[in-house]
Order: sequence, then C-alpha cells, then structure tokens
Amino acid sequence: MSETLQRRSFLAGLWAGLSAILGSMRPASAANQPPRAPGDAEGREGKAGIHPWINVGEEVSAEIMLDGRVVGRLDYTATLPGLKKPPAVVFDLPPGLKRLQLRGALRDSEGRAGSFSKTWTVRDMAPISAPLYDSSQPLIDRVRAFAQRSGLAEVDAPRLPAGMTAEAAFQQLEKRLNVQLPVPLRQLLGGADIQIDDSFFRPPQDLGTVSELLLKDWGYTRSGGATALDTLLPEAVRARYDRSVAVFVEVGDGLGALAWDPAGVSPQEPPNGWGDKGNPGAQPATPNEGVWYWLHQEHIDEPELLLDDDYLPRNAEAALTNAFQRFALSQAAYPETEDELVIDSAHPRNLLQLNFDGPKSPRLWLRSYDYHYSLY
Repeated sequence: MSETLQRRSFLAGLWAGLSAILGSMRPASAANQPPRAPGDAEGREGKAGIHPWINVGEEVSAEIMLDGRVVGRLDYTATLPGLKKPPAVVFDLPPGLKRLQLRGALRDSEGRAGSFSKTWTVRDMAPISAPLYDSSQPLIDRVRAFAQRSGLAEVDAPRLPAGMTAEAAFQQLEKRLNVQLPVPLRQLLGGADIQIDDSFFRPPQDLGTVSELLLKDWGYTRSGGATALDTLLPEAVRARYDRSVAVFVEVGDGLGALAWDPAGVSPQEPPNGWGDKGNPGAQPATPNEGVWYWLHQEHIDEPELLLDDDYLPRNAEAALTNAFQRFALSQAAYPETEDELVIDSAHPRNLLQLNFDGPKSPRLWLRSYDYHYSLY
C-alpha cells in the first residue's frame, strides 16, 4: 500500500475513533460563528455551497437531496470559464448526514441534454478540524488542540535566542519597519514554534520582509541576472514585498510564503486567485489592518490575496488559520472512494466543486482545503 493510501486509511480510522470518543462532548463552533449547541457522535450542523465548473454555455439543473429529502435546487449557466468564488447554491448540512444525492440534467452549449442521478456516502472530518474553529478559544489554544487531536502539525515551545523574548523581537521589527503587527500574529508566534511537515511559521527573531526572505534565503538578487527582482517583479509588487512581513514559509514543490502587507489593497486590485474570472477585484476594508497574501516561486510576480466573500481582506485570524487549512487539513480531505463525499461540518461553509466526467457522470468533491482553492 502506498504512503498516501496508508495515511488516508489511518485518518479514516482516526475520524471514526474520534467520533465515538467525542460523542458526548460539546462540539467547537466554526470560525467567526457563535458557539453551537452540543452535538453527538452523529455530527454537527454545517453549511455547504456548490460551485459548478462546467464549460462556457453549459447549463446544469439539479435537485439536492440529503438523506432522501430535497433541500434545495441548483440552476447554473456558465458564462465564464473556471470555478467561481460565489457559490451557485448554499444549503444546510444537518447533523449526522449520511448521503447526498444530485438528480438533474446537464445541457451543453448546443442544447443537448443528458440526465444524471448520483448519490455519495458522506464522511465528516469535523472530529479532526473542530478545535481549529472554536472561536471561544484564543487562536494559539485552538492550534495546540488541533495539533494534538489531528497529528497534522507540530507545536512546541517557542525557540528564542538566549536572553531574548518574543516581545523584544516583535518590538525590534515594528520599530525597524514602522509597523504595528497584528495581535493574533504576536500571540501565535510568541506562544509556540509551529511546523507542518517541512513548512513552518517563522520564529519572532527571524521575522522580516518578503524581500529580505527572497534575497537572503531564496537566492534572488536585487538587480542583474535571471533571478533579479527588479526584472521579475512589477514595481507595485516590489514595493509590496519591501514592506510586507513574511510569516510562514512553504517548503515543498518550490518555495512559498504567507505574508502580511500593512498597506492593504488598492480598489479593484486583481486577487490573482485560481479561477473566479470576472470578479470585481479587491475592496479596501478596515484601515491599518492590511492584507494577507500567499506568494510562490512559480508565480512570484502575482501574490494571491486572501479575500472574503465580499472581496475584502481577511482578518489576521482567518489568514493564519488558512496555513493549517492549506497545508495540514488538505492532507486529510481525500475521499476513500469515488462514491464518498468528504465534508467538514465545523467549517463555516464547505466549498463543494461540481464538474462532470461525462453528461451522466457528475463529480462532487470538497475543495475547501485544496492547495489552491482553499484560498476561497
């Protein structure tokens, strides 16, 4: 059995065990949501949205059935290519959901229609993820509880040079860059040393700008040569990297980072996310809170902004949580079979992508924790 399949099987068993253990415990609430009422081993309430990805000109219409009961209807016509950020339909996920069925028709751009009916067995990954969304707890406590329960992150005591405190390191950086770091960032990095596989949050004493990270650690040059930032980056991106704080470093298929730009966004600035063509662009939000974004060597000139459903910058807690969604929970979100649908009832709203392998063969799958589409 491959390492990936072994890990998925292990996680499936872990979910089952946690569901039984946590049956009598109060479930954690989703991020930015009020605490939920106590649940049981059968799951908790949640929400989901369906995001069709079909060819331009195609239409899909379908009834949404949960455990045999119709709860909504999907009617969508693709006018632009790719996955849209706004869902085509949103519906509640009842506690203990066992089956989800879509029953309807796909009509192509020539007007030819094919009917389909597909049922998926549902598996809820909330037993692993729930601590991360418990908004009644400080973020650092959520992260510790998530790491302990899931085993998908390593959380240790802060590792600081002798004689240095995290607060002193933060103050030095703030004075040097003339910024005030977000409180959740200070609490998280000041309270723990955190690693997800080979990727990691930078310790307080190592924090610096994105440009400093690129120049000192990633082998780029300021000018001259194939890796010169002055030729690779537009002026606005260079300015952003010069003032942004690099917080989390991705080590995997190339290098990437999560960063915070204290200057925020410009009106209608392109988010640079995957899919979602025709979006209105970023919208300025609360002054002085800035904007969080991901960058990667493969598209170093297009930082991907972390924006909410209204295209406003996500707050610091949501951005820092996204590192665990993107690199930890993404490892656990795989279905065991083609007939299984993984959901997460602890997530504020599941992103379910719908596409078709043929007119009669719909595929529905969770993309909330996908490497790219978790950015939604």
